[in-house]
Amino acid sequence: MGRSCHIRGGRSPRPWRSSFSDMKRKMKPMAWLRQRRWIRYPLRMTIDEQDRITRNHADAMYHVGDVAVFEIHLGQGTTDAQLCLSLDGHKVLLHQPLSERHVTIRQQLDAPGVLRCRVNGMRHNKPFSMLCAAAFDPEQITPTTTTPEDFHEFWAAQKTALAAVPAAPRLEPDPEAPTSHPDCSLQRIRLDHIDNSAVYGYVAQPTDSSGPLPAVLVLQNHGGGAWSVPREWVTDLAALGFLAMAINTHDVDNGLPAAEYERLNKGPLASYTLRGFMDRDEYYFRAPYLRVLRALDYLVDHPRWDGKSLILTGRSQGGGLSLVGAGLDPRVTGVVCAVPAMCEHGGPRFGRPAGWPRFVPTDEHDYGGDPNAPTVDGHGPLSDVVWQVSRYYDAVNFARRIHCPAVICLGLLDTCVPAMTALSAYNVLAGQRAVVISPDRGHDADRDPHYRRNERICAIATTAGSSLRT
Repeated sequence: MGRSCHIRGGRSPRPWRSSFSDMKRKMKPMAWLRQRRWIRYPLRMTIDEQDRITRNHADAMYHVGDVAVFEIHLGQGTTDAQLCLSLDGHKVLLHQPLSERHVTIRQQLDAPGVLRCRVNGMRHNKPFSMLCAAAFDPEQITPTTTTPEDFHEFWAAQKTALAAVPAAPRLEPDPEAPTSHPDCSLQRIRLDHIDNSAVYGYVAQPTDSSGPLPAVLVLQNHGGGAWSVPREWVTDLAALGFLAMAINTHDVDNGLPAAEYERLNKGPLASYTLRGFMDRDEYYFRAPYLRVLRALDYLVDHPRWDGKSLILTGRSQGGGLSLVGAGLDPRVTGVVCAVPAMCEHGGPRFGRPAGWPRFVPTDEHDYGGDPNAPTVDGHGPLSDVVWQVSRYYDAVNFARRIHCPAVICLGLLDTCVPAMTALSAYNVLAGQRAVVISPDRGHDADRDPHYRRNERICAIATTAGSSLRT
């Protein structure tokens, strides 16, 4: 399995190719869209010199009806090995012990999806696990979630409630500003928010000019709960010529002592992803979703915004929030996100995986056991009430409303945000789009050097007519 870049081609024609060619002609300056939009960058899948899984297609791409062949090699120190083939970590297709050190497994999928091959066992008396995956017609994976009839009305009411609260921005210099970009200014910001809460973040901009700037908003990943947004998230983008803002997901200030974040995560914010999930008006993520809109309002009203580029970016939770923000606010001109969470909340109801935060904990760790058995994180089975609420907060239903250019990066080995959930969101995007699939990476797919987040953000901005630093 090589490290070269493989672009989809040489197989059966795709109905989307002609429309994509038309899009490329319209978006000529966007170099990242000049190639096929299905981009895969295989890495060598070797756990160590002895234990490994390989597959017969290096790029991990298959058609429905193809046979994926997994070669499993176990070293001398490996014992008690168990094989599990599953539909992207959810529906178990095969589970068996491995009694041989070299085993060949052949498997097909009868519908588009991701086939995950997992081997658990003991290596030198210590637990280990290794993964490999195959994607079957990923561009044809469709969501299980559906949009509630009053989805638009519900979120329009939330926007009205937000607009009734003046933002009252308060900015102050940050005494701990990094020195890596001396030609950029950094400020702490606080905005008033719904329910007597606030939006806390950082804002940075270049100081070597006074002209208009494209804007970018960076959204925070879960990272274990509450933690401080890194200042470099905005200063690095400001150095490229952006008016950059990053916000905390929660009603929590940045730059606090580590002990304070630990207290919050063990107390008020413990299991926040489940707070109020029996009622759409009380679910915890209502406030974080609206925080994105509050921050976008601030950027749009900023005197240095150029009125051309308003871009969202983030990974994991921040990737899901990027899709939500773009779906709620048509002023957004671009999205560049990785491993987006909060997609397909109700997937297990239909035999499919759910993305983080997993309202339903049924995954391959059950190995075909009780589908409602609790897992180590204590989440319970999905009731019909919770499923109905989840549809108002599923990032897929926001992705359906995105018409601006979007780039999504994902990993086929992601056990936190299964690839099928991210692809369900990608495949309903209505605008120009590109996906970077890392066949042999998991939740760290954003570290793939081919993702090139900042380059893609800059490309979207320049295509919209914004000027950046040269």
